Amino acid sequence: MQPIKPKWTNSGLVLVCERCFKERIPEEDPDKAAEIGDFHLRDWLKKRLKEDGHWGKVRAISTSCMDVCAPGRVTVVIDPKTEGKHAQAYVVDPLPDKEQLYNLIVRVLGETRNDETTMDRPAAGFERYEDEVTGR
Repeated sequence: MQPIKPKWTNSGLVLVCERCFKERIPEEDPDKAAEIGDFHLRDWLKKRLKEDGHWGKVRAISTSCMDVCAPGRVTVVIDPKTEGKHAQAYVVDPLPDKEQLYNLIVRVLGETRNDETTMDRPAAGFERYEDEVTGR
């Protein structure tokens, strides 16, 4: 085993629930699934992060179910690797919320390591889910 130090360990990760897209939304809300079509939030985030020069220090990855489900929404976790900052979970409407989500990601993860970001207060227009045990 060999330890490594990827660029994103200094900034953070964006976790996008794959199950929301592939199973939950099509099963629970076929109209919403038709509206979304072949759009995939994680792929769109990756493309935008690359275009804007953030890819590498910020990574968007697909995950399996995170057990935070909201009808017609996709669960996204922004997990900063900055000391004193904690992961925040959001449920987003993939099409109308994509730009707002991207801006939040860049604000939180795309800045320098010591930047004072606003992770501790929820972003306007997003629902933030908090862990019932830890309160985070």
